[in-house]
Amino acid sequence: MSAPASEHPATARSRATAFAETGVAAVLWAALVIGSAVLALTFPVYTSVASQSLGVSQTAGLPAADVLRLSGQVRALVADDEFEPLPATFQGQPAFDSAAVNHLMDVRAVLGAARFATGIAALLLATYTGLCVMQGRVDRLRAGMRAAAVVCAVCVVLAVVAALTDFSSFFAWFHGLFFKSGTWTFPAGSLLIRLFPERFWALAGAAWGALVLLGGGALLLASRLTRAAQARLFASRMANNV
Repeated sequence: MSAPASEHPATARSRATAFAETGVAAVLWAALVIGSAVLALTFPVYTSVASQSLGVSQTAGLPAADVLRLSGQVRALVADDEFEPLPATFQGQPAFDSAAVNHLMDVRAVLGAARFATGIAALLLATYTGLCVMQGRVDRLRAGMRAAAVVCAVCVVLAVVAALTDFSSFFAWFHGLFFKSGTWTFPAGSLLIRLFPERFWALAGAAWGALVLLGGGALLLASRLTRAAQARLFASRMANNV
């Protein structure tokens, strides 16, 4: 009985190239979805709705209007091109000291990097998508989208498991990835913590996960729609050749 023939080297290289291309595309699609979900949470409407729905004004000991104004100023500092300096005192009480402002500037730098990386991913994917369409490699494009949807789902599942197991530890680990130790911890009674308590970040995490899953679902839908469009185009060409 003869041994099965080994795969032709050219075929093996082609498979490896296709796998690598799909992997890179999946990472870029996932980065675009995950980055967009993070940036969506920096919109003014999210901060406002989250603060009001969580009743932050009650636990912060401030009128709702003051909470919205102060939290809006913090959001603008970390996310907007233009922002007002945060007050060192508010109504005769300590507000945002240099440690708080320095941390928020660190957050601003991280968000700026996330915005840049998301933009680069979008640019590369636009170029890649155009090349795939022009070269008739739509199947390869669809494979990257499907793989990215899986990556997005896995990221959300891992984050949910970590958060539900021990949210405080997960929160500390996450901050440790981006900020130096000791620069992001503040007294429980500080204004920054009162405006953005732990439950605010728990809600932000849930909203982020929902947006990432929605983005992954959009990629799957786009993959199916692309397949349907490809099938219609093929049928049209066949009909014209008859």
